Order: sequence, then structure tokens, then C-alpha cells
Amino acid sequence: MGRPARALSVSFLCDGCGREIVGAIDTQAAGGACPGCGRSFAVRADRPLVQSRLLTRCLHCGLDRLYTQKDFSKKAGLWVFVVAAVLSVPTWGLSLLAATLIDLALYYALGDATLCYGCGSVHRGFRSNPAHGPFDIHAQEAVDRPPRTA
Repeated sequence: MGRPARALSVSFLCDGCGREIVGAIDTQAAGGACPGCGRSFAVRADRPLVQSRLLTRCLHCGLDRLYTQKDFSKKAGLWVFVVAAVLSVPTWGLSLLAATLIDLALYYALGDATLCYGCGSVHRGFRSNPAHGPFDIHAQEAVDRPPRTA
């Protein structure tokens, strides 16, 4: 038995105001408007994609260059180790060991997210596509758009 499937969603930054937009993916939703500036956006999701849960293109910009990473906030991970470092003196370094064990547990417990090299959209809930590997700086440089992350 695997873990239950997460709801399909995509998050990206509005091209107009830079506000993060998070949208659930279903066969009915084709887009919407930014709550910040009202600029319209499209989400390219169709019935076969929703049923297969296998992502081949970015749902926001349509680019086919995607990569995977753990779905965890980098800021939260940094704060875990900052707190552990501050506490390392009074705990004789045991807080660093605890932070490492927490990090290891989160690595195995959290799912993956698929990100777009072009627009930085974060796609959650999709099955792992073997064509999408980890981040590759050379692939990022090949995309002529400035990198943005939601």
C-alpha cells in the first residue's frame, strides 16, 4: 500500500504583480484571474492528464522542461539548522544530530514536486515522471527566460 494520492495543484507567480497563485487542477478549471491585480491566467489541464496524473508539460507556460525536488520549504529547512546551530553549544552538538535526523525523516516522508525551468511553477500531486530528473543548471541556462519560483 502506497501513500494516498495528493490533490493535483499548481502554484506560480503572477506575471503582473508577482503574487503567488495556487490553483487546484481538475478537468473543469481552465484558468482564472489573479486576486492581486486581476490579470487572467490559463491552466492547461485536460481529462487524460488529470486521470493519468503524469505531467509532461508545465500547466502554466506549456514548457516541456521540468525537474523534480522534495516538496519542502527551503526557508523552514534553513531555520531548523539555524536553531540547531544556536543550541549546539549548550547541548554539546546533540541538537545538530537531532536536526540531521529530522531532516532525514522529512526527506523520506515528504513527496516530490515538479517544477518548471521556464516560469518556476510548482506542480504537486502528480506521479513521478522518469523523464524529469533533479535540477540541472545547464538545462536552466538553456531556457532563455529569467528563473522565477512560486
